[in-house]
Amino acid sequence: MKSSYRLSIVISIILHVLLIAALSLSFSFHEPQQQSASQSKPIIQATAVSQQQVEQQVERLKQERLKKQQAEQKRLAEIKKRQEQARKQELEQQKRLKQLQLKRQREEQQRKKAELERKLAQQKAAAAEKARKEAEAKEKAAKQAAAKAEAKRKAQEAAERKAEAERKAKEAAAHKAREKAAALKRKQQAEQQLLNDMKAEQQARRNRQIQSEIQKYQAMITAAIQQNVIIDSSLKGETCNLTVTLARNGFIVNVSNVKGDPRACNAATSAVYKTQQVPVSPDADVFAKMKVLNITLKPGG
Repeated sequence: MKSSYRLSIVISIILHVLLIAALSLSFSFHEPQQQSASQSKPIIQATAVSQQQVEQQVERLKQERLKKQQAEQKRLAEIKKRQEQARKQELEQQKRLKQLQLKRQREEQQRKKAELERKLAQQKAAAAEKARKEAEAKEKAAKQAAAKAEAKRKAQEAAERKAEAERKAKEAAAHKAREKAAALKRKQQAEQQLLNDMKAEQQARRNRQIQSEIQKYQAMITAAIQQNVIIDSSLKGETCNLTVTLARNGFIVNVSNVKGDPRACNAATSAVYKTQQVPVSPDADVFAKMKVLNITLKPGG
């Protein structure tokens, strides 16, 4: 900073010197060349005076520059002082803020500690109250359980007595019911046996009747077909067994299971187809057992 002010002063002095020199040259240039030697002396004096003035001016400028420099230095010192004061104030403010922050932290820690102690005390009190209530509840539950167990025991004894009485009553009733059921069963069995015997006898009579009817119609059908057999004496003693299937109106619808001498069976089969229709029983039960009928024919007479 100081070197900058020195440079400014030097430059200012040089400029003033150059200005004075230029003024001096201008003054000398405009004077008449024909002036006498007597007139040149005052000019030298004027120049000397001007040089003195220049020096004074230079000195004055130096003083002014010095004053400005001193003023600037003073201003800078004042600024530096204010800055230092501001820095100290800032540091002081920071110190106060830090102290305040520490104070607040301590207060917050104390508050938290007090709050924690309060909560712990509350928790301890709550735990004690809870333990007391649990003990009371446990004691109450134990008494209730004992009373309930006693009531249950008495109820169970009463239930057992009632159950025993009911069991005996049921056993007696069951015994009576079994005897009654056995008697009823014997009666029903006897009645059913009688009914079965009657049904069996009736069915036997019916079966005998059906069988008699079948034999009758079998003989009639065999005779009807035998009438259409062409007798061949060379087949004497030969027979043909076959099965005929009958329609409900007596028409022969099929011949199967032909067994016997081939010539005899050919003659028998021809006789069956020639017969076409045979007498059948109007009784449905009889017809049901005779609609497929086995017959034996004798083509040899």
